[in-house]
Amino acid sequence: MRIISRYIARDIVAAIAAVAIVLLLIILGKLFIQLLGEVLDGDLSANMLGTVLLLGVIRYLVILLPFSLFIAIIMVLSRMHKDSEMNAAMAGGASNKHFIKAVMVIGVPVILVVYLLVSYVSPWAHRLAEVIESVTEQSMVLGQLSAGKFFELESTGWVVYAEKEDIKDGTLHNVFLQRKVDGKLVVEVAQRASMQQGEDLVQAFVLYDGKTIEGIPGEANYAISTYEEHRIFPPRTDFSSEADKAKYQNISALLEVQDASYLAELLQRGSIVLSTLLLMLLAIPLSKVAPNSGRFSRLAVAVIIYILYLNLVIVACSWIKRGEDYGVPALVFFHLIVMIGTYFAYQKSWWARFKQALPI
Repeated sequence: MRIISRYIARDIVAAIAAVAIVLLLIILGKLFIQLLGEVLDGDLSANMLGTVLLLGVIRYLVILLPFSLFIAIIMVLSRMHKDSEMNAAMAGGASNKHFIKAVMVIGVPVILVVYLLVSYVSPWAHRLAEVIESVTEQSMVLGQLSAGKFFELESTGWVVYAEKEDIKDGTLHNVFLQRKVDGKLVVEVAQRASMQQGEDLVQAFVLYDGKTIEGIPGEANYAISTYEEHRIFPPRTDFSSEADKAKYQNISALLEVQDASYLAELLQRGSIVLSTLLLMLLAIPLSKVAPNSGRFSRLAVAVIIYILYLNLVIVACSWIKRGEDYGVPALVFFHLIVMIGTYFAYQKSWWARFKQALPI
């Protein structure tokens, strides 16, 4: 039986790789066209194109891997049924238990990878993508600074003026900067200023040989200080709403906050892991086809089941996010339907037993 398990596991790995590569190429093409449009519109720096593309692929892996595993199992086992390899294996003493064990050898590592993705990697990718988007807007705005006129940086509350600009290195001379810090007016006056990239891709406004004026003259909090170098970071734009911030949190942070959006995000991530397991088990009986059937005859059914299941989970999580009382029961009900369906799929004569139980 070990030979059969290794044979099935090897073919499933090859099928997962084939399905994942095809889907990945489609996703890459779609993302590249979308991001290229943003670059042409000036909403994204060309230098960040590769990084944002990679982050997008990481986010899609959460859906891509479970689907690839589900389809790969059906492809491999359906081929074995069609070529009568499965009948030969059963004649040699193999059973559903052996097939499940062979599938689990590959499925369990995939489920662990999916868990790590939904718990830590995907939230990190979402957050970094927002940082890049915010920094790109920030750098685009800072790049519009020109000498000889006042310029207000949108969404930051900054007002900047530079008397002249060095064309060679972009250094600004005789710079005036007005901003608010914790509701207090702060004015910076410096001989020189330049823009530099700091930590986490954040653009820094660096002032040289200047002074800081805080508060209003005559008030107790009025103060003047001088410096040789002063680094200021413009506030980044937060593109996410409060309801969307949950997707940036790892699994530990989601467990600490009692909020409808956080609960919905937590249950949705848990549903992805659970659905990967259930669909993996469902794929084994679902792949049974007659020898004269087409090799891919069950793929259409598999795709419909996956899409329907995924959308039902998304709908239930959206209800939970809105605070609806029936959200959690609905999510549990949808999972139970798949569990019960999987159980009956393993029962060869379940339909006959059901008809015998009818009071007719």
